[in-house]
Amino acid sequence: MLSRRSLSMALAAALGYRRLSAALSGAAAGGPAKRVVVVFPYALEPCAEAVEGFRQRLSSQAAALGLLDVNGPAFAAEVAQELARNPAVIVAVGSDAVRAVLTREAAVKTVSTMTLEADQAAAAPLAGRVNAAVYLDIPVRTLVGELRRLFPDKARVGIIRNPARGGPTAAQLRAQAGETAALEIADCATPDELLPVFLSFRKKADFVICLPDGSLYNGATARPLIMASLESRLPIVGFSPSFVRAGAAVGVYPDYRGIGEQTADLVRRCLEPGDCTSWETPKKLTAAVNAKVLRMLGMEYSRTAGPEPVILR
Repeated sequence: MLSRRSLSMALAAALGYRRLSAALSGAAAGGPAKRVVVVFPYALEPCAEAVEGFRQRLSSQAAALGLLDVNGPAFAAEVAQELARNPAVIVAVGSDAVRAVLTREAAVKTVSTMTLEADQAAAAPLAGRVNAAVYLDIPVRTLVGELRRLFPDKARVGIIRNPARGGPTAAQLRAQAGETAALEIADCATPDELLPVFLSFRKKADFVICLPDGSLYNGATARPLIMASLESRLPIVGFSPSFVRAGAAVGVYPDYRGIGEQTADLVRRCLEPGDCTSWETPKKLTAAVNAKVLRMLGMEYSRTAGPEPVILR
């Protein structure tokens, strides 16, 4: 994986090249290149990784590419300049970028990516101005399937659900998981409830899935949760590489470069006439295991058919 510095340097160097090569390809095609503006936080590594995948995937398209740092000191002026150039599509990468783009009136197709569906829905009515999206949400059926693949003898799965986020209901989660999944679902609406809710899964679940939720999982709650996991021998399934590094036994999360590639394919459709409305979930995933935590829990994953997980030691 590229470092944040390497990604930022690569993207900065690529910007001038893409503007020139896209303009030339547009001219060769007999018309001006369509402009695509990508707004994202340069310093946030997962978003930068997604944009690099996006840029490389879109490289064969006759489109001039503009990259804007949503946290840059001159962002307000830069985005105004870009909107004045009448871009064909604006791509907002991450929640901050989505908010920054949607608060500006612009009659342009807008694609959001690297956000959770619940976070984007919270921006209503502005969210109604998004034409298409690639969300980070992974269906529960997929999460359970990855666990079954890595740990075929562990059938019982617990899920912590925050009812305040307006996501799927418990019944909808069960329907997503399929009839063969043995699910235990518990609601948790505040960080103060997190430990008691987590510990309620003892003797009921072999793994506890923590769904992405910044209101529940943060620096203050992560360490006590990890300690409770180890002491209770109750493995956590995390939703990011950092969660696995912090002590989750397993992680299943989107391939961020793959999210960028998927977004580029969606933008290609939006560059054509007509409706490009589409709401997508990740097509490429990464499964990771924390080998040290698994040893402490007396567990090991099965080397079954399928992609080898990322192993953190």
